[in-house]
Amino acid sequence: MSAQNSSGEKPAVLPLVETSDPVSTGIRRRAVLQSLVGGLGAGLAMPALADAHPMQQHAGDHAKITAAHTKAAQAAYKPEFLDQHQLETLTSLAERIVPGSTQAKVAPFIDQLLAVDTQNDQKSFLGALGAFDMLAITEHNKPWKALTAEQQDALLTTASTAAPGGGGGSGMPFGPPGGLGGKLTIRDHFNNLREWISGGYYSSEIGMRELGWTGQLFFDKLPGCDHPDGHA
Repeated sequence: MSAQNSSGEKPAVLPLVETSDPVSTGIRRRAVLQSLVGGLGAGLAMPALADAHPMQQHAGDHAKITAAHTKAAQAAYKPEFLDQHQLETLTSLAERIVPGSTQAKVAPFIDQLLAVDTQNDQKSFLGALGAFDMLAITEHNKPWKALTAEQQDALLTTASTAAPGGGGGSGMPFGPPGGLGGKLTIRDHFNNLREWISGGYYSSEIGMRELGWTGQLFFDKLPGCDHPDGHA
């Protein structure tokens, strides 16, 4: 976490809450997800999770979050919903959007949540992931994971600044194309993936420590935090 936010101001120092009673990683992860959903903490580089996004529903299910975390932490992880190419593409995208996502096991965590998600959410996610592969092939004749970091960053800048489509002004459609009366754009797909990735990262132990958790202490609200080299 940088000492200053994007505006050049230092993030506010927020009160810490002592957590002397042992709590599971799953409970901590759920608490952070719910904080993101609620938009706690002014100045977060990423927006609060959109009301309609699947990550919000996952946040309230302790058993699901705990199971996903446990399986994602396996040393020799094998994807359950995504295929190997899709998992590698997601891993690469997550690392470019929120640096540190690979170490935080964000892609396996998301794969676990998708494996028990609805067909509609699965279709929406695969559509977003495929859109970035198609963008990479269109621009560079290579799949996303074969691009250089510089090429990936350039395409992410294009995607994150494009006009939204199906979600109107919010740019947050999480159903199939046309589900909200408009064609989805690469901006919509970027927003969808960003919600999954940022929620996964900042609810991991690495992300929670970046937000101020020490193992015994935790912010009662989330402080401002930004990745200068990321696209969160």
